[in-house]
Amino acid sequence: MVFGVDSIKSDNRKSLDTKKIKLLLIRRGEEPFLGSYSLPGGFLRKGETIEEAAERELKEEAGVNEPKLIELGVYSKPGRDPRGWIISCCFIALTNTVALSTAANSDAASAHWVELESSDKDGRTSIKLTDGEKTIFEYSDGSIISNLLAFDHGEMVRDAYFKLRDEVINHDMIFDLMPELFTISDLQQPYETITGIKLSPQGFRKKMISKLEETEHFDEAAAHRTSRLYRKA
Repeated sequence: MVFGVDSIKSDNRKSLDTKKIKLLLIRRGEEPFLGSYSLPGGFLRKGETIEEAAERELKEEAGVNEPKLIELGVYSKPGRDPRGWIISCCFIALTNTVALSTAANSDAASAHWVELESSDKDGRTSIKLTDGEKTIFEYSDGSIISNLLAFDHGEMVRDAYFKLRDEVINHDMIFDLMPELFTISDLQQPYETITGIKLSPQGFRKKMISKLEETEHFDEAAAHRTSRLYRKA
């Protein structure tokens, strides 16, 4: 499954653009769960690796090319798919949001970025997926509260968010979103959006500075003040 970070332009020239995290879903174009939201995916073809199948399905169903995939896990509970005992291997990827398309011969009717809201307060994590009209999935404090996703994809979304959060906090996945040169503010906004952890600019700099290489360049177009540019060390 693909998480995307979207930049929302600020009307105030002195304010930074805000970041929103989104999740890539498809509308199913065939049974079972015709018309329901689900994660993109499909069946392994002869001669394919699991990674190749995942990349092909993302391209066919959503037009997403060559994402950096990290394995999430295997889902094999009997009854998870009404067509029979089907085993799924799930991956996660993180990217900036891109334009989506769906191939005519795909079993997906359409692809969509839906908004993901998350919070972490006193060790209690909440997750909500919405499409602008209704809540698709909601999880809070250890329990799935509502779920309109097909199959067992609600469980996958829950597990994937915690995997994403761990990869960003502990394994530097946040750098997958960055260009070669970036400001510390560029890094902090998506970090906080994904993890739900709010830090002061000084606290975030202290946390990340050992992973950064300072350059001689500055962001002259910064909204609030000229900011030094860094690259990943």
